[in-house]
Amino acid sequence: MGMPTVQRGIMEVTVYTRHSKGCRIKDRLSKCPCNKWLSYRRGGMQVRESAKTRSWETAVKLARKMEREYEDRRLGIAPTPSVTATTVEDAVAAYLAKISDPKQSRKASTLRKPQRMTSLLLEFCDRHNLTYLSELTPMLLEEWRTSWTFDPKGQSLRIHDMVARAFFRWAHRMDMLPRDPYEKLDRYKARNNPQTMPLSREEVDRLLAAIPFTNLSEEDKMHARRLMRLQRWSGLSISDAVTLRADALLSDDSLVLRRTKTGVSVTTELPHDVADELRMHHRSPGYFFWDTNVKKESAISEAQNWYRAIFDTAGVSRSREKGGLPSSHRFRDTYAVEFLLAGGSYEDLSQLLGNTIAVCEKHYSAFTPARKERLTQVARESYTKQRAAKDGEATIQ
Repeated sequence: MGMPTVQRGIMEVTVYTRHSKGCRIKDRLSKCPCNKWLSYRRGGMQVRESAKTRSWETAVKLARKMEREYEDRRLGIAPTPSVTATTVEDAVAAYLAKISDPKQSRKASTLRKPQRMTSLLLEFCDRHNLTYLSELTPMLLEEWRTSWTFDPKGQSLRIHDMVARAFFRWAHRMDMLPRDPYEKLDRYKARNNPQTMPLSREEVDRLLAAIPFTNLSEEDKMHARRLMRLQRWSGLSISDAVTLRADALLSDDSLVLRRTKTGVSVTTELPHDVADELRMHHRSPGYFFWDTNVKKESAISEAQNWYRAIFDTAGVSRSREKGGLPSSHRFRDTYAVEFLLAGGSYEDLSQLLGNTIAVCEKHYSAFTPARKERLTQVARESYTKQRAAKDGEATIQ
């Protein structure tokens, strides 16, 4: 079947492919994604063993390595010590299998970046004819990082750097590498992007009034209005709002769900008219806004497009400098600030939003003058009591 043989010394190792039933490119062995095997004779017996790779190039290098080691042993030459012979392909496969293990309890969305980064790494190694993990030096990894196309002004560069760093740290911990070459690379600094800003009540009214004048379809206008009012009066994120199940809205107008991002349980209540408007129409069985014929990401992207059209028609800024991006998040901020201005506590807000109290205070304390006044009053009363106690001690003396 045209199996190429790698010859070295008196041992010959043949690389061949065991094709799956559905393989359509059997005539292109180097491109075929099926498992590669090795065939050779040892002690007069024919031996066939898996190369444990789907890469033709990797299998050929393994064959050459076996022949070289056999020749060294025949000549009485001590083999060169090797701390690892793990291929990049095998390391990536093992890492993805590990983080995808159901026992890790990771959401599918958290696997996308590791899958993307390891795919980029494999492509880089293929271009540079690199097979083993130990061949990756800090200089080569720095070259790999320069090929990334993430926006340097955003957070993606730093986040993907952290993902790549985690892979090499794991490989070193699993003794696949004698040292971690990635730890020698500088970290990308976090960038403080402007925080999104809450909408004023006047801006919310303008946005709702602008919906009929957009170029959206009549059906999309209806969905956009209901979605916008839902976010304004619930504080749900765009992903939770778009994928809201119909059974999450109870007969008493309360909402009970788990946040997509954190898995935290959230319970809140909608105004009666907002709840009734939601009940009037389901986009697909079981969901208010999600057409389940499309992916969740596509449905969220569609909703963001609605908001962009509405913001532009209403003349409400979407610029990052003015806190307008992402536009959908401004409704979550609006709900939070209005809740606090109405006298709500940070503890209650954290439960309504599915965030921690610390996160709520960090993002929304600047918008609540009442809290500043209360803290000032507490400090003033404490200072007065401390002075009175001190004066009392001076009188006794």
